[in-house]
Amino acid sequence: MASNGNIVSIYQPAISIFKDENFEFWNIKIRTLFKSQDLWDLVEKGYPDPDEETRLKENKKKDSKALFFIEQVQQLLVEMLG
Repeated sequence: MASNGNIVSIYQPAISIFKDENFEFWNIKIRTLFKSQDLWDLVEKGYPDPDEETRLKENKKKDSKALFFIEQVQQLLVEMLG
């Protein structure tokens, strides 16, 4: 989050919606989104048992960030299909 005086700006990457076609292309876009946020290893493998408290805190933060993106995609799909 960047602050410029009293103005706070938040960058949120665009989330691609799967529309029952071109799954391979959509899959690449979603993987790229998670990789760009340094979250793909967490999605694919989970996080290992940490050997220190700081690492656990960082992993939990990444886990929450990945979950946020997943929930955004899920919400968009429910709105589209609902």
